[in-house]
Amino acid sequence: MKYQYSFGELMARLFCLLLGLFILAQGIGFTILADLGTDAITSPALVAHLLLGTQPGGAGYEWCTVGNMLICVHVTLVVLQILLLRSKYRCVQLLQIVNGLLLGVMLDVCLIYTSPLPVPNYVASLGYTFLGCFLCAFGIFTFVKANLVPLSAEGLCLAISHTFGWRFSRVKVAVDCSMLAIAVLASLLMLGSLAGVREGSIICAVSTGFIIGWFFRYCPVWDRLFALAGKRSDGEGQKLA
Repeated sequence: MKYQYSFGELMARLFCLLLGLFILAQGIGFTILADLGTDAITSPALVAHLLLGTQPGGAGYEWCTVGNMLICVHVTLVVLQILLLRSKYRCVQLLQIVNGLLLGVMLDVCLIYTSPLPVPNYVASLGYTFLGCFLCAFGIFTFVKANLVPLSAEGLCLAISHTFGWRFSRVKVAVDCSMLAIAVLASLLMLGSLAGVREGSIICAVSTGFIIGWFFRYCPVWDRLFALAGKRSDGEGQKLA
């Protein structure tokens, strides 16, 4: 699909893409802090970090941060898209790797200042989980509104839907469930206990979609920004002409 944006609107959409990624990373950081389970795509990355990272019980590899493991997950999802679509895969979609790279780096940065926050009890963990879900929802909403390049998970869902003719909504559920299943199996087999997937994962799965829907219905802030940026860009172009 081709987009024709003025320069001003394109810059506004790029700003929204980066802002959405940062807010999403912050939300993921709070769900990790809560230690009640995180979202489906991050769960395998968190398990890999617990298995290979420098925390107690890990293999001690410093580069195996949650963010770096999340980057590996996104790259894997892009590779799966290429295998599915083959010659139909558009090279511009490789920018999904850039999105994954930025998200992973931002997540590691967010974890630096969220990890020291106190979590005195289960109620606090629930509070952090709901805060994380809210931020994840607003981050995804902002990112989607940018309408430039999708995240790799959504890109994989689109590739599967296009290849097999299945409904996107059903494919999305199947992909999320598959990622959670991988995290659960890896956690039980490699760590000997359940990590990365708990009741917080269910809360994320159930609440995030509803919150995103609410933002799309009642939060037109980004549409107004894009329209304003487009008008200003058009006005500057007319003056230059």
